[in-house]
Amino acid sequence: MNISGVILAAGQGTRMKSPLPKVLHNVLGSPMINYAQEAISDLKNKYVVVGHQYKTVTVNLFESFIPILQEEQLGTGHAISILLESSEYKNDENEYLVVIPGDVPLIKKEDLQKLIDDVVQEKAAIGIITAFVDNPYGYGRIVKNNDEFEKIVEETDASESEKQINEINSGIYCIEKTFLEKNIGSLETTNIQKEFYLTDLINIAFQNKLGRVIVQVNEDSIQGVNSMSQLNDVENTLRKQLIESHMENGVYFQDPSSTYIDKSVHIEAGAKILANCHLTGKTIIDKDCVIGPNSIINDSKIGEGSVIQFSVIDEAVIKSNGMIGPYAHLRKGSNLDENVKVGAFAETKNSKIGKGSKVPHLAYVGDAELEEDVNFSAGAITVNYDGKEKHKTEIKKNAFVGSDTMLVAPVTIGEGAMVGAGSVITKDVPPGALGIERNDQKNIEGYMDRKNKKEKK
Repeated sequence: MNISGVILAAGQGTRMKSPLPKVLHNVLGSPMINYAQEAISDLKNKYVVVGHQYKTVTVNLFESFIPILQEEQLGTGHAISILLESSEYKNDENEYLVVIPGDVPLIKKEDLQKLIDDVVQEKAAIGIITAFVDNPYGYGRIVKNNDEFEKIVEETDASESEKQINEINSGIYCIEKTFLEKNIGSLETTNIQKEFYLTDLINIAFQNKLGRVIVQVNEDSIQGVNSMSQLNDVENTLRKQLIESHMENGVYFQDPSSTYIDKSVHIEAGAKILANCHLTGKTIIDKDCVIGPNSIINDSKIGEGSVIQFSVIDEAVIKSNGMIGPYAHLRKGSNLDENVKVGAFAETKNSKIGKGSKVPHLAYVGDAELEEDVNFSAGAITVNYDGKEKHKTEIKKNAFVGSDTMLVAPVTIGEGAMVGAGSVITKDVPPGALGIERNDQKNIEGYMDRKNKKEKK
């Protein structure tokens, strides 16, 4: 069966009160329109009707999706007529067209497939997905005549009795091509909005005694987004489903209600996610890790058995058995080998840290390469920026960098060398040497006695 699909994504979404097109608002780290694209990705030919900020929307389309520009938005019926008249659609040999909104990220592929199957099996002219809801306000109502599906009435056009109907339209259709092409030109703007409603095809099919199919689904799966509040509701629903799927796969969540996770995150069985963690982007968490509490991890890979506490990790790699935090910050380009510790209030950036090395606390490692078993003590920093350019620090294996030390790059600390606490190192330290830079200490005898006597007078 040759079936094409189209996503309606031309609207501005004025109730969002945002300069960003509605369909590009993120849900679990992915633009809403991506959910619609995924829902119809298996169909042969796929189109997206774009309008408001169409260039921005078009950039976010998957490779196989064809944009169709609707310069003036005059309703859903008008959007489909623009598609049918387009040169891109001209040679489409589909037998049915699936229509879905770009702002219904909860739609399930299996529901969409059932709609297609039922319409094809019954040789219907049109089929829609509906749901029964507690509060139907704002949605088109499903009007029946002696249990026969007669029409859809929009909220603004509904009578008081029609507003009491709690079966609503999802905006998702499967329409037989010949019926669609024959009747799309019959749509009129005799409604409050003065728009061409695609829903009017239902009544045309009813008047002509043509088949009409309804597939009823759960209310959540067709929940649309027209405001920031609804965006939050949809994201909460999807997040709950996502976390439940992770738990079914063997991941422990201490407090699912305080965990925020993108759908692109991968977590291996045996990992533990503690309260109030944010896991985003293409983050990968291996088995037996403990993440949190209160940690943010973005686009990073956390190796097996690692522990992350109260820390921020962004575009970093941690191999197995890393110990991070509390209150550490691993910035872009941080690459930690096995058994590395980055402790309290330490920060790393664009640096490789070798197996078994330690940056215990209150330290900064930037644009550096630490080999195996290096100890980078409290208060030590790499001075990597001269005001114009970044420079590299190299610390060879088994070296020891004392507390409150500044390594002014470019500089190399040799294998097994030691840097004395409080030093400002501007020259390379040879292997096995002690590098130290201090002024002579001066003690003033009796100073405090004289100071105290003076204060008493």
